[in-house]
Amino acid sequence: MFKNMLKRSWLSIKRKLGRTIILTLIFFMMANLVLAAFIIKSAVSAQMDYAKSTLGGTVSIQADMDKIRENQEAEMKNGGNPGEMFKNMSRPSVDVKTANEIATSYTDYVKDYSYEVTSSANSNNLETVETKGFGGKMAGGMGGMPGMPGFGQDSSDDSTLDADITISGVNAYAYIDGVENETITIKDGTYFDEDSTDSVMVSYEFAELNSLKVGDTLKLKNIYTEKEVPLTIIGIYDSSEERADANTVYVNTETAAKFLSSDEYNSGNYDVDNVNFYMTSSDNAEEFVNKINEEFSELAENNLKVAVDTSEYDSISGSIDSVGSFANTILIIVIIAAVIIITLIVTINVKDRRYEIGVLMSLGASKKNIIGQIIAELLIVGTLGFTLASVTGTVFAGTLGNMILEGQTTSSNKQSEQNFGRPGASMGGMPSQKGNNSRSGAPEFPGDDMPNMKQAMQAGRGEEKIELNINAEPIDYLLLFVTGYLVIILALILPSVSIMHYQPKEILTGKE
Repeated sequence: MFKNMLKRSWLSIKRKLGRTIILTLIFFMMANLVLAAFIIKSAVSAQMDYAKSTLGGTVSIQADMDKIRENQEAEMKNGGNPGEMFKNMSRPSVDVKTANEIATSYTDYVKDYSYEVTSSANSNNLETVETKGFGGKMAGGMGGMPGMPGFGQDSSDDSTLDADITISGVNAYAYIDGVENETITIKDGTYFDEDSTDSVMVSYEFAELNSLKVGDTLKLKNIYTEKEVPLTIIGIYDSSEERADANTVYVNTETAAKFLSSDEYNSGNYDVDNVNFYMTSSDNAEEFVNKINEEFSELAENNLKVAVDTSEYDSISGSIDSVGSFANTILIIVIIAAVIIITLIVTINVKDRRYEIGVLMSLGASKKNIIGQIIAELLIVGTLGFTLASVTGTVFAGTLGNMILEGQTTSSNKQSEQNFGRPGASMGGMPSQKGNNSRSGAPEFPGDDMPNMKQAMQAGRGEEKIELNINAEPIDYLLLFVTGYLVIILALILPSVSIMHYQPKEILTGKE
């Protein structure tokens, strides 16, 4: 009986060729959309995981202004003098030992970190560049500005503190503000990292004015101790910012600390500013904050707080996630529509074949056997449509997915560059490699055609942008066939109920 059922199914498929073609096209179109939805969902999941690892968010240690304000208000209520309060106020800061300990103790959470040390120096009678808004000499280590030497502490005499060079110390070149916003580029030489002690980058204007070049020694004097510090020029930078101070030199934090006062240096445990930890995943940020608050409770005691910023990941993940939601919507709509359409076609087909069914029943075919025949017909035609869709589904998914993504985001080229030139960091998801700069693995670009930092990063890892890697996996094809066959079974429920109520005598009598 089973062989007869399959034979009747095959003969019916060949005899009703028009109906077979229509059903095949329906299954083909349905399968393309279903497969596209599954592929897009897989791509979205992979891209979200990648975004979490590359744009995991930033945890920073910063002054708790609310707490500071509360303390000031409390002191004023107790009769404190506002002028004296400001004069004696010390800026909340983190010592370098604590910053390094946090970063190295939680390597499962932290993929990279950065901080800064800012000071000033005397150029030993070298000429300085007249810069808009600055104009050469800077007294008192930038005049007692917050974050600079002289803030919240007693200064030495003015002649000792005269300075004409700003020392900007960052533990890696990539974290200089001008590099991150692409206003600073390397014109000659290379960049520094935390291993580049006693190395310095000077501005193009300053180097040209003093006939300095890469490899020369620049001797700067500590304005507090009068000690001369020799530095090797490893790079010459150029800034496109109109009000940039051309008398600023960039060094790593260890080198910058040599220009602090003895008290500020604090036997090597000097304070650092703008402490940032870059997360391996945005999911870990809150847990990391809780651990810091538990293990380093002295931060809160020193009017510091730990803050999380996942805005970069959130802005990108929103666009990616919307594509996944759209894919889910497509999948649901397609399945419902396919069930309805196929149910209608099969119901009409069963009514058209009512007499044929009556004859088969009168010859001894069971109702289950007749339903099995119809299922076999749909499975054969469906399998053909699903197989054809397997060939075209990936291309269709790529077109559809990227079209949706382009419609959902206007910042497809945004990508965190925070892991460039850093120890243990990875570039674009690939492990860093040792090179001339042992901790960066990044290419050097000497000469006048030095690309900006973003271009250097792209040269090391390829241009990064928000895009879906549309590639079908075996599981996607498996889900396609499982979903397709499920649709067929659901579509046969109503026609099967109708067949179960058929009586051969009534059918044949009615036909005659």
